[in-house]
Amino acid sequence: MALAVHTLASAQETPGSPPVPTTGAALQLRLDRQLAAQPSTVKTAAPTFARADLIEGTVDERLVLQGNAEVRRGGTVLRGDRIIYTQATDEVNAEGHARVFSEGAVFAGPRLDFRVEAQTGSMPDAEFSYAARNGRGDATLVEFLGNQQARMTGARFTTCAPGDEAWWIQAEKMEVDGLEESATANWAKLYFKGVPVLASPLMGFPIGDRRRSGFLTPGFGLSSTLGTDIRLPYYVNIAPNRDYTIAPRFMSKRGVLFENEFRFLEPTMRGTLVYNVIPTDRQLDRSRDQTSVRYEYAAPSGLAGGINYNRVSDDNFFVDFSESILGSSNKVLPQDGFLAYNQPYWNAAVRVTKNQTLQDPLDPVTPPYARVPQVTVNGFNTDLKGFEVSALLDGTSFRHPTLENGDRYLVDARAAYPVLAPGWFVIPRARVVSRAYNLDPSLHPGDANPVVTTPILSLDSGLIFERPITWFSRAAQQTLEPRLFYTDIPYRNQDNLPNFDSANVDLNYAQLFAENIYSGYDRVAEANQLTLALATRILDAETGAERLRAAIGQRYYFGPQRVTLPGQAPRTGDASDLLAGISAQLGGSWAIDLAAQYATDTSQIVRATAGTRWQPRRASVISAYYRYYAGDIDQVDVATQWPLSERWYAVGRVNYSIMDRRIVDGLLGFEYKADCWILRFATQRFATSTAQTTTNFYVQLELSGLTSVGTNAVQQLRRNIPGYQTLNPLPRQPGRFDYYE
Repeated sequence: MALAVHTLASAQETPGSPPVPTTGAALQLRLDRQLAAQPSTVKTAAPTFARADLIEGTVDERLVLQGNAEVRRGGTVLRGDRIIYTQATDEVNAEGHARVFSEGAVFAGPRLDFRVEAQTGSMPDAEFSYAARNGRGDATLVEFLGNQQARMTGARFTTCAPGDEAWWIQAEKMEVDGLEESATANWAKLYFKGVPVLASPLMGFPIGDRRRSGFLTPGFGLSSTLGTDIRLPYYVNIAPNRDYTIAPRFMSKRGVLFENEFRFLEPTMRGTLVYNVIPTDRQLDRSRDQTSVRYEYAAPSGLAGGINYNRVSDDNFFVDFSESILGSSNKVLPQDGFLAYNQPYWNAAVRVTKNQTLQDPLDPVTPPYARVPQVTVNGFNTDLKGFEVSALLDGTSFRHPTLENGDRYLVDARAAYPVLAPGWFVIPRARVVSRAYNLDPSLHPGDANPVVTTPILSLDSGLIFERPITWFSRAAQQTLEPRLFYTDIPYRNQDNLPNFDSANVDLNYAQLFAENIYSGYDRVAEANQLTLALATRILDAETGAERLRAAIGQRYYFGPQRVTLPGQAPRTGDASDLLAGISAQLGGSWAIDLAAQYATDTSQIVRATAGTRWQPRRASVISAYYRYYAGDIDQVDVATQWPLSERWYAVGRVNYSIMDRRIVDGLLGFEYKADCWILRFATQRFATSTAQTTTNFYVQLELSGLTSVGTNAVQQLRRNIPGYQTLNPLPRQPGRFDYYE
């Protein structure tokens, strides 16, 4: 072992080597806050450095360091007023303001006995801290067991700042594993404001961000439909790439719902398995369950496959057990499976697509067709002597319990020749869509195998002008972008064709530049039309970020509409609705979003959205949105997170339907932020079906860096309040140099 001795005047500090990754451990890419040399993965005998105001003794035997004494080896630093270092036993005995630092953990006390290489020893009456979670505490005795492990007697732990005794954990014994970033306390009590609120013979908690098995944050809430709602999740860290969570959910009005989730991630596959079951629903006196299987496979050879299977026992499962309006609105559950083969210029796939459609008696929906099976072959080349070419071959068997069944075979071939230059572009496209059907002769007498071929021609062109401007005192570039898009599709009679998958595409700015006004392939619209549009953008000159976008556009028709969906009336006007919109970032705190659809034939606005968000500082946001869709939607949505004082914050949201004269979704609550804990409580009321609403109450006490008790209110607040920010974000991930002393 080499030993280098330096006086205080010539003291040299050598950073310690970071730990070598464990063989077979999952590797993740992470950003360093600073560029640094790649750490060595080869362990070598590290030299020992010593310094002090006064050094006496023999280098090869025994050294006595007095005054600001320090011994350093690798990533371990030992300090004290007086240190005796014995090389034969590799032992350090420090007295007076003793301190040991290793891998982000710091221990301080009046005395220290420590073997440097073995990382073993003891320190009485110690104070300690762990940088990963800003945890700290004290113990009557700390025993260092090596490999970043320690045993503490009479220990206290908290993440509160020094001098703040808001909460702490008191334990007779506490085992700390620095590698696993976890601690286990024996005969422990959790104190909040000096009052014991929880006691357990065994308690585990994190001291870092590494995953570990154990109980997760328990959930507690009140619901008008479920009663008292308590969730006790337990997490099993099976391996770095596999885990399992079971969460019994106790509902006083319903019973116990067992929620199970298994996840796995492999080099060529990943998936999630969910099974939630309530053996006996007290209100219905029967079992109810939900199953979800998601699996994806992709091999380097190009072979791929996947499953997305979802099923519930009854139509009202999500209505009864969901905790949000989004979850309760699930209507169509996909039940898909596919097998594919992918290559650089082509791919092929076989897919089976079914579904479970959940019905609301007051708002029934027509289930989509099942595809059993669908076979596709797709080829493409984005640069074939300047051309962009692609071809799709598709054969699908459509099945439905109440509608017409049949088979469809199609070819969709496309070619384009983009001509691009600074300031302008011209893109001519040609396309042929050919469809052949195999239908029920009883429904199509004399024409059960129709074939329809439709050519499509289009020309897309535009100009881009730029000029420098100033936008809120910042240099910027403004563009002016006129654009013309022409489409020519000859008429083909398609009245005798079934409609398996076509629907009207929602008219929006992007759809103005689409050739077909229908989705799917059962209808290809006749077209002799021209789209005129004008857009302008403002781009930050330094970052390129888009600060403003405004656009207006309209499509003009030069012929009648003779291709329609079944039961659809043809168009009567010679122009589409006029679309206009603007979105902008005004300075650093304001954002606006406006859009309107104006029907020129009836001279009225048929659709409009208007919204603004003001976020002047962190955890302070107000948003207001208005949505209007003639005959269907007329809603105002206001949400906020706003400080009432230094500690108190108000949170709330109201989504009000002017048409129905009722609150569709409403939330009101408050947050109290202390230095190392937060209290949240809120109530939410939302519609779960056409005729049913539910009210939930959330209470959560969060102990910073440790755990929280109650319902996960943060998830609900993020879902309901645009721009919501947590009051105490987790500490940043420590960088490589944060662990250096």
